[in-house]
Amino acid sequence: MKEQERLIRLAEECLLREGKERPELVWLKGIYERFRADCGLLGKSEADSLIFEKMYSRAPEKASDVLKIRYWRTGRHVPADRTQLLSFGKALNMDCRELDYFVKAYYDKSRWVFGPGMEKSREYLTCRGFMDGMIEEYLSKIHPGRMLQLKISRIRLENNVRHLYYTDALKYIHVDSQRIQKSLDCHITSINYGSELSRTLRLEGEIPRKTMIRHLFICKTPFINRAYMDTWLEEMGYLPLTEEHTLTGGESLDWLLIRLLELYEECCTGKEPEHCMRWLQNACRILDEFFEERGKNSLRFMYFKALKE
Repeated sequence: MKEQERLIRLAEECLLREGKERPELVWLKGIYERFRADCGLLGKSEADSLIFEKMYSRAPEKASDVLKIRYWRTGRHVPADRTQLLSFGKALNMDCRELDYFVKAYYDKSRWVFGPGMEKSREYLTCRGFMDGMIEEYLSKIHPGRMLQLKISRIRLENNVRHLYYTDALKYIHVDSQRIQKSLDCHITSINYGSELSRTLRLEGEIPRKTMIRHLFICKTPFINRAYMDTWLEEMGYLPLTEEHTLTGGESLDWLLIRLLELYEECCTGKEPEHCMRWLQNACRILDEFFEERGKNSLRFMYFKALKE
């Protein structure tokens, strides 16, 4: 079977996996039932009211007050932010290990979120060291011919990360050739895009796990495999690639990425780095086009806001 056909088949199977209950939600329902049992087998309405009271230090005044509790525990919605998520988890009497899983698996975020005043924390310095090291490695692989083409010198590379990153990102998604130059002219000098990338590289605020996965593909290719990705994600506080893990919308992105990396290793082991890079970029474009045509932007893992037309 041709490689393109295998990629399309993987994408189709990935979509077929949707509609099933999230494994993370099954786990949460178990936590909820344990909470009810610990509270004397409360009915669900009473349990939801008690959770609300523990979260907000007041009794609900009307039925709609506890509606979001029911939505969260049944998977209809997830908490809007980390503060709500942790408050919900603590109200359910989760221990530290369970809260960690709640954030990393159910909420699909890092165990850490860095803000003002945390710049000297051990966790921040460790994570920032990993990020800076990855960017340094990324810049070390820039070909001299590309620097000539972009009219930048080696000593100015660090100041041009935003340009290099953006042009590389375009190679991983399906973009109409007529739009490429327009997109470059519009976004490569965009203040919003520059600020977005800068905040991410400095690890400021809530950074989605999918964003970190994209960084690995752009910066580490062609020297990327599952073992490296798992190690890096764990070091940055995220869940490593996990067969049954789903995004908050129920999409099986991890399942897809594991198989993409397996196919990459099968097709590119022993090949020249340039060949491997082109293969992976082309494979990602095939998947990106497939999901774009089906309106599944959540599975377009190399696509981000600044790449919009």
